[in-house]
Amino acid sequence: MGLDHLLTRRDVLGATAGVLAAACTYGLRADEKPVSKRSALEQPRIALLGAGWRPDIKRNGRGIAIGKQAVQHAEMGIVCDVDSDAVAYACQTICQGDSQITDDYRKALDSDDIDAVLIATPDHWHAKMSIEAMLAGKDVYCEKPATVTINEGRLMADVVKKTGRILQVGTQQRTESDHRFATAVALVQEGRIGKLQRIEIGVDPGNIGGPFKTSSPPPELNWNLWQGPAAEHDYIRERTHWTFRWWYEYAGGKLTDWGAHHVDIAQWAIGQLDSGPSRVRGQGVFHVPYENGYPTRTDTFNTPSTFDVQCLFPDDVTMVINSGENGILFEGTEGRFFVNRGKLSGLPVERLKKDPLPKDYLERIYDGPPPTSHMANFFDCIKTRKQPVSDMASHQRTITTCHLANLTLRLGRELQWNPETETFFNDSEADQFLSRKARPGFEIQM
Repeated sequence: MGLDHLLTRRDVLGATAGVLAAACTYGLRADEKPVSKRSALEQPRIALLGAGWRPDIKRNGRGIAIGKQAVQHAEMGIVCDVDSDAVAYACQTICQGDSQITDDYRKALDSDDIDAVLIATPDHWHAKMSIEAMLAGKDVYCEKPATVTINEGRLMADVVKKTGRILQVGTQQRTESDHRFATAVALVQEGRIGKLQRIEIGVDPGNIGGPFKTSSPPPELNWNLWQGPAAEHDYIRERTHWTFRWWYEYAGGKLTDWGAHHVDIAQWAIGQLDSGPSRVRGQGVFHVPYENGYPTRTDTFNTPSTFDVQCLFPDDVTMVINSGENGILFEGTEGRFFVNRGKLSGLPVERLKKDPLPKDYLERIYDGPPPTSHMANFFDCIKTRKQPVSDMASHQRTITTCHLANLTLRLGRELQWNPETETFFNDSEADQFLSRKARPGFEIQM
């Protein structure tokens, strides 16, 4: 069956139905929105799941970055990583060694002293950890992308709804970069480029690498736990830490790594945070041959290096996602403009000097005062029990577009998608990729 273990739709629907029973196991009613006993405190206690540091590439993982942000609002109680060097380094870097360390995330979920978890593991762990944390009564900050399959997102959104927990996805462009992306959303929604016709999203080329050599895992790494729900493979150093992104076993390459950010902004701008495309087609270049949607080698990066995908949205809006310049180009009947983390440019932007947006445009965009930061918004929501600016329901829809983009490249043909039912039209082959079965012993504990 290749690198993916597949799960039937019946399995997924059964698991979703089981959420209610699982919630009751933790003492929650279906309509109850519980508040942690510490949620009203000025400094809740948190756990970091996934440090992500590796000395040989001299790159701190997202775990350290968000951990440093979080300790401005909370006390770090536990740092967890399956790499003993990484967990020790993260603990010292984030909180001067003043927290517990472990390689077992379940210790954080079982602790009555932990109110919320930050999840910065590789992507293939996100759904399992997030769901189990929410069912254990914890609030969750989960790095993007939150899922590796479409049905994982459905299940996560359902658990949020049924438990009332807070889940903030790490799509920081919604709140940060000087609100540059929120301004871009306002420009589109205020009609400053006329009727929107086309969106071009560049996410940079993907990485190429391999063949790589297998070896014994280093003594500091628990390779079995690192793989977790993913299919089992011999250890290759490039499968781990930062370069996990270029293997479908654990992630989705550039299309989910950066697509999670830019597709999110694009669908926000066109009012499609609760829907999606109807047709997806494209072309891509892989470093390894594919057969029936699966790579034929296991020793090379297997996500696409270059690609051009077209997604058809309602009102004849075409979204193009390609490996071009990082950013988003919005094109309408009366102009176009470009936005990324470094700039917001184009004639419609220049016109703001004489014809500015309404003074309260950010309040309209955010339905209230603009967040001061992504992490601050998360901790504010822990106290207020209001869902955060990057909620799971909308992320599930935008990351689905990214998964569809990957899948059209893997299968090498156009896909027809029903965004209302979130199913393919008479496509049993594509249906197989909606989910994948976890490795025995690493199923989501419902």
